[in-house]
Amino acid sequence: MVTYPSDWKESKLLDHVNLVQGLTYTPENVKPSGILVLRSSNIQNGTLSLLDNVYVNINVSDEKMVQPGDILVCVRNGSSALIGKSCILPRLYNTTFGAFMSVLRGDTTGFFAKLFESNIVQEQVRGRSNATINQITKKDFQSIRVTVPDKPEQEEIARTLSQFDTYIDDLTELIEKKRGIRDGALDDLTAGRTRMEGFCGERKEYTISDITRTVITGGTPSTARQEYYGGNIPWLSSTEIHQKRIKKPTTYITDLGLQNSSAKIAPERSVLIALAGQGKTRGTAAYLTRPMALNQSLAALVTNEKCNPEFLYYLIESMYLSLRELSSGDGGRGGLNKKLIKGVTVTIPVDVAEQEAIADTLTAMDEEIEELEIERDKIIQIREGAMDDLLTGRVRLSV
Repeated sequence: MVTYPSDWKESKLLDHVNLVQGLTYTPENVKPSGILVLRSSNIQNGTLSLLDNVYVNINVSDEKMVQPGDILVCVRNGSSALIGKSCILPRLYNTTFGAFMSVLRGDTTGFFAKLFESNIVQEQVRGRSNATINQITKKDFQSIRVTVPDKPEQEEIARTLSQFDTYIDDLTELIEKKRGIRDGALDDLTAGRTRMEGFCGERKEYTISDITRTVITGGTPSTARQEYYGGNIPWLSSTEIHQKRIKKPTTYITDLGLQNSSAKIAPERSVLIALAGQGKTRGTAAYLTRPMALNQSLAALVTNEKCNPEFLYYLIESMYLSLRELSSGDGGRGGLNKKLIKGVTVTIPVDVAEQEAIADTLTAMDEEIEELEIERDKIIQIREGAMDDLLTGRVRLSV
């Protein structure tokens, strides 16, 4: 239980903000264009996503139009997990909100937007949901209570947390910009549209078989045999492919598990390709930073003297879409296999030094992006701690 400072006052949430309930519309009012209706699907990870949109062609009062600073809350849904989902409207949109949404309006300090974002209010909202119909009513909102400081301190808390938000947003924007530049460089350098300074040598077409010593596929030890797991051999499934530079295995297997399965150990600096996997996994490339055993959904390309392994990793990454199209099975819904991969043709610089220069350039870009992501994640963690401390009064700000 939270113990608030003695000078903070408990009151009803609706003493501070006004509740505006959503717009009811019928299927015949839904049109290809008109006024955008915000629904629970538009709230993604606490932010507004203008995807999966519905438009209505009816007259909407000013009250039912969203305004900057509105706290948009999901108040009814088929899933109780979605009740209480919220986001803050950052700017003016020509939109309204549906019957399963409500808006809390009138937060002049920005404090209640932050308070609602925290679990302090979220837990009360979810706790008042009618379990039978998964709904929060106006009466439920009237019973929600908050403990808050005077307005000057509310403003200072909101201002401090907003500074974190601005810095995080700026870092996110910079990361996306850097990613765009990096992805463009990846395509241009691997395709030869841009050449590294000092290099103008021949580019030649090879098959994957021509530039590899071997292509390794693996297997999975029987999960029914306890003695096959818990050893010291790192083992990978395709779920780890999104690490990109793979350092952590899925689990560890024993020598006995390795010997009694099709699992095989791929050497350090192998280029991995996901042969199968749900969503975007199939066709994804990764680079192995240490020897690991593989399952049957991965292939490891071990390069020969004609190809730098890091260059091949970036080349395979650039071929993601074409590799997915190559997948066997009706309509590309099948998987890749060793035979298909070995027959893939690629055009690469004959000079391995140019391959290395390309890989070094792209690696430097990746490292810069990773450092920015680490910084952003660190600030997000600090901000979460600051939010908890400031909104409960454990840490006070000078006003």
